[in-house]
Amino acid sequence: MASVVQDFLHSIWFVATTDGKNTITASSVLAPYMAVFFVAFFVSFIATPIMRWLAIRNGVVDWPDFKRKVHLQPVAYLGGIAIFLGWLAGTLMCFVIEPHDARVIELGMTHVKFPFAIVIGGAVIALTGVIDDVYGVSPRVKIGGQLFAAAALATQDVGTELVADTFVSLGIAFPHSDIVAYILGAIFIAVLVVGGCNSVNLLDGMDGLASGVTAIATTGFLVISLIVAIGMSNPGGDPPGIDLITSPVRIVMCLAILGTLMGFLPYNFNPANIFMGDAGSLLLGYLSVSTILLLSHAPGPGPALVMAALVVFAMPFTDTVLAITRRKMAGKPIFSPDKAHLHHQLRKSGLTVKQTVLAMYALCLGFATIGCMMVFLRWRYVLAIFFVLFAFIAVTAIKSAQNKVIQAAIDPGSRKDDEIPIDVPLDQQGQIPRRGAKTHMPNAQRPTASVDSHSDVHTPTASDVVADS
Repeated sequence: MASVVQDFLHSIWFVATTDGKNTITASSVLAPYMAVFFVAFFVSFIATPIMRWLAIRNGVVDWPDFKRKVHLQPVAYLGGIAIFLGWLAGTLMCFVIEPHDARVIELGMTHVKFPFAIVIGGAVIALTGVIDDVYGVSPRVKIGGQLFAAAALATQDVGTELVADTFVSLGIAFPHSDIVAYILGAIFIAVLVVGGCNSVNLLDGMDGLASGVTAIATTGFLVISLIVAIGMSNPGGDPPGIDLITSPVRIVMCLAILGTLMGFLPYNFNPANIFMGDAGSLLLGYLSVSTILLLSHAPGPGPALVMAALVVFAMPFTDTVLAITRRKMAGKPIFSPDKAHLHHQLRKSGLTVKQTVLAMYALCLGFATIGCMMVFLRWRYVLAIFFVLFAFIAVTAIKSAQNKVIQAAIDPGSRKDDEIPIDVPLDQQGQIPRRGAKTHMPNAQRPTASVDSHSDVHTPTASDVVADS
């Protein structure tokens, strides 16, 4: 079936003709690999309800608490496994694609040299997240898995050339500079992987938020990849050509991520019946960072392309930077949880969950647009627009958080306004069950919940947990 769809796309889209000469277009670059998107989509779409059934059957569900979780019914975990399976299936699909069109073969796009280190790192990240979702692990273990994934990228030189290219562009040269550049590149990869994984994890606070934001950012990555491919195809009026190694890899990566997220998002959007958990959020952060690093392999200004991609992905990074700044200003540990993230503040302003998520989508789309504009416009001017937008969001968010702190200091009772009161079943120690813990209430009378008029959730019933078991 995939080959039929692929041949159909070839016949419709493939190569535009200008003055009797073939010209490579965005559609001609995409067409050979659209099967990657469809395979990732169908695998994720089918695997997600299966993972939900397994999660509910084994009690791997997220119970509401009294403070930070806005859902009132228990929701299944393990959505991250479906995301990983969809992405993996789409990625592996590129190895079996063999277009028969001679023009595709001339472009050199039939054999994709996909870095296997990305697959290994993704598997480690997903496995670490699943263990955390089911049993719970310490932050050190999760950081260790992320560093292992970063090391895997460095061993296959995914992004390590970035510092070396920067040295060359700045005219920096000294003895053993190549070794120093490689070490600094490996450190940069580690920082970016850890930061990307945890930024998406922090952003995953509402139904469909992390998955939708990552899908929008990945679309931006795909646009940048296509712009680069088309630009390289017609450099200064030369005969059409394309980077035979890196362009297909980036396109396959973006299509696989987009496909698996489009298959997962219908189940995860509000009201969600499955969460991605740490397995999904950490994986999405890792895949996004890997895609950004792949842009450093493109001929030409690799550092500038990476900068543009970082702007596309600025929404998760912005929220994380603001969270760290906010907690430092309040004298709290930077890892202490709170309800002052951007989506929480939008929610408190009176928006519903759906409206809040859509507003975050719009912000992400704005960052993605700015990042894509940096590729073909004077990027310094576009970067100035980015910093203006970032500063506006930062000042607004920090000011709002400070007002909440001042209000709580004046009226301690106002702190309760930030919480959704709900009664949940306690475990044998009288504590709220931790995320992923198994609880059994076959005949228990489900408690009622008091919520505000803006809540998009309903009072849980006994069938919420056992309906699919």
